Amino acid sequence: MKIKLIEPTRCLGNGQLLRKPWLISPSLTLPYLAALAPDDVEIVIENDYFGEPNYEEPVDLVGITSYTNRALRAYEIADEFRRRKVPVVMGGIHVSLAPDEAAEHADTVVVGEAEETWPQFIEDFRKGRAKERYTAERYPSLANLPPPKFPLLDQSRYMCFRPKGLWRLLPTPLMPIQAARGCPHNCEFCSVAAFSGRQYRARPVGDVIAEIKAVGARSCFFVDDNIFAAPQYARELFRALIALGLKWTGQGTLAAAKDRELLELAAESGCVAMCVGLESLSRKHLHSVRKTHNVVEDYPKHLKTYRDVGISVTATMIFGFDTEDASSFDESCDFLVRHRVPFTHWFPLTPYPGTALLARLREEGGLKDDRWWLRRDLARRFGPLKFPSAEVTEEVFRERFFRAWKRFYSWRNIARRILLPPAKRWPIEILFNLAHRRDLSRDTSLFDT
Repeated sequence: MKIKLIEPTRCLGNGQLLRKPWLISPSLTLPYLAALAPDDVEIVIENDYFGEPNYEEPVDLVGITSYTNRALRAYEIADEFRRRKVPVVMGGIHVSLAPDEAAEHADTVVVGEAEETWPQFIEDFRKGRAKERYTAERYPSLANLPPPKFPLLDQSRYMCFRPKGLWRLLPTPLMPIQAARGCPHNCEFCSVAAFSGRQYRARPVGDVIAEIKAVGARSCFFVDDNIFAAPQYARELFRALIALGLKWTGQGTLAAAKDRELLELAAESGCVAMCVGLESLSRKHLHSVRKTHNVVEDYPKHLKTYRDVGISVTATMIFGFDTEDASSFDESCDFLVRHRVPFTHWFPLTPYPGTALLARLREEGGLKDDRWWLRRDLARRFGPLKFPSAEVTEEVFRERFFRAWKRFYSWRNIARRILLPPAKRWPIEILFNLAHRRDLSRDTSLFDT
């Protein structure tokens, strides 16, 4: 039996598909699904980022997983394989939160975490009795999980498998590692709790360390939504990481800086960077989407604590809240520059399937289409939202959003944030600022002049 697993790319605003010659690191999902399959099943993995899938290769089954921003492309691929009479199974977070929609494009839909349902589906498929839907009835145990089968990837396409050159000197390349699932918070715009639950479920620390060794990681990225969610577990994990001598990055809350000892231990264990969700400088806007654990007044001192212990922060910001005015973009940029935040990613407020935000905006009539992700003209950065404000129209939003984001990555502000005075890892931070500037230019043409 031969199964082809496919990771779809996404559509760009101009209608073309995003293609890349290489990526820093792979997704964890498909190598992990391959590890969960029986040993006598042949698995091939293709990444749509690198080019069109091979529709001609003889396979018994095609498996596709997708995030919401890639769902339209995932369905296109699935439809083409089914047109060629190849059975298709789909799963992942978007499919799990919109299973009826996905069922229109697949022979079988797998809903929820797949540790138990995926092997059961394969067994049923081999016997010719596969069901149309498999739903995880419980959250599976995270003990004794098999290490992902990264060797099945085209390793020439990922920088994390290249041990030579400049990459050896950087806190990348990064192998994806998962230590826990679930998030105790209930932010209105986030689908994590809807998919993985609000209980923080951690893997045994020994299993995590064994996996890092098994995949040969020289550095890693913890894909957990909040590596600090359970402080006692985080301490145990960080102490175990010290002996490995690797560098790592992850995602966490800014409020973790209230426990300076924990943050210092993270740095001692090899943490060099952390993605944290500031989201907004307005308490009102944060409370409107139930992100009440963020305290705006504490942002400056927490950012300074991160900087003092030597952990670079990538601050994510969200725009498009109710009653937000046009000044919020420049104010956010000025705040991040003033507090010397090394990196930032900006996003519009986006209503994903399964979220309370989507339900609210549907009820309020705040969307151009209830299933915006299925329209190529809407499944992009500013597609789904209506902009009823006379002050912040869609055109104003777009112009102010990119202008301020561009200003954050201007030469002057890179110097102010990284060099005055020099940050602890200023050469690396400068390099990655230039990489962010390049990516922003490629996506928006902002730096062409």
